Amino acid sequence: MSIELHCPQCEKLIRAPDNAGGKHGKCPYCAAEIYIPVPFDDSELLGLAPIDPEEERRAEKDRQEALRYATAMDKDADLKVAPDDSGPPRGGGRRPESPPGEVVDIGDHVERFVLAMRDSKLDDADRIAGKLKRVGHRARDYVEGLLLDPTPPPIKNVPKPLVQGFLKALLERLG
Repeated sequence: MSIELHCPQCEKLIRAPDNAGGKHGKCPYCAAEIYIPVPFDDSELLGLAPIDPEEERRAEKDRQEALRYATAMDKDADLKVAPDDSGPPRGGGRRPESPPGEVVDIGDHVERFVLAMRDSKLDDADRIAGKLKRVGHRARDYVEGLLLDPTPPPIKNVPKPLVQGFLKALLERLG
């Protein structure tokens, strides 16, 4: 039995002996140096079981339930907080005034910030960051928690590395 491969340079079919696997050689047609792959060994195949549709449905149901639970926790009353009025503002400046009784849903505002950044709506992102900044340390704690979470909740069609970058930018704006 021989190893069949195509030359990456001239694309001609080449046959090499089995014992040449894992070595380099020269193409007999164009003299390009080529790597001869190791022949495939059937003995190393893993025995796979067929997919059980019922098990897949249960797993999807569990994922959906976990997502609903995480969403409910994000929308929990602990995250809907009144602005942080503890202590004087840093730098001696005046703390921005927020409407009396304003409630800020931190999870929703963080998601809106990420989406505004994704869509390059920087004015909207600044406005949202300003609202989160008035909440104070609770917003910073929430964003830091998202950054530390190995599997943060997905945000509508935004790749995870991009979400991480936007969250870091938000954390810098929160101070």
